[in-house]
Amino acid sequence: MVQPVFDAAVLSGRADIPSQFIWPEGESPTPDAAEELHVPLIDIGGMLSGDPRATAEVTRLVGEACERHGFFQVVNHGIDAELLADAHRCVDAFFTMPLPEKQRALRRPGESCGYASSFTGRFASKLPWKETLSFRSCPSDPALVVDYIVATLGEDHRRLGGRCTPGTARR
Repeated sequence: MVQPVFDAAVLSGRADIPSQFIWPEGESPTPDAAEELHVPLIDIGGMLSGDPRATAEVTRLVGEACERHGFFQVVNHGIDAELLADAHRCVDAFFTMPLPEKQRALRRPGESCGYASSFTGRFASKLPWKETLSFRSCPSDPALVVDYIVATLGEDHRRLGGRCTPGTARR
């Protein structure tokens, strides 16, 4: 069986949703859903100041959020807002690339890094409508991301591994 190809740029322009992306009624969200998604907020400001009690509390809250929800949002992390904006521009630049370019970073079987689209290899039907790009990073080795991007996508995409500037991030 040939796996379907997920190309978000092409599919997003369609007026209809392909059948393999339509989930059973009981698993689909409804416009009148009354339940709001609760996203646990974890304040790491005290932990960053070195307070051992705050660190213990953050550790407890992260464990609890992972067990109950599988996700959480971090606040008071101290990351510069412009750096976050640059990261968003880089993400936009990658995901708006044509599919063949993104597939140059395709995740290989058994690996956790690389590009994946809709996980067509993991689901027989009822595909999730998503794309991911995963890679390792390390604060003590900031070149790790740049090296990964250049090795998989080529030198022309070096800017995606570092700070994107407003003039170069969008295509």
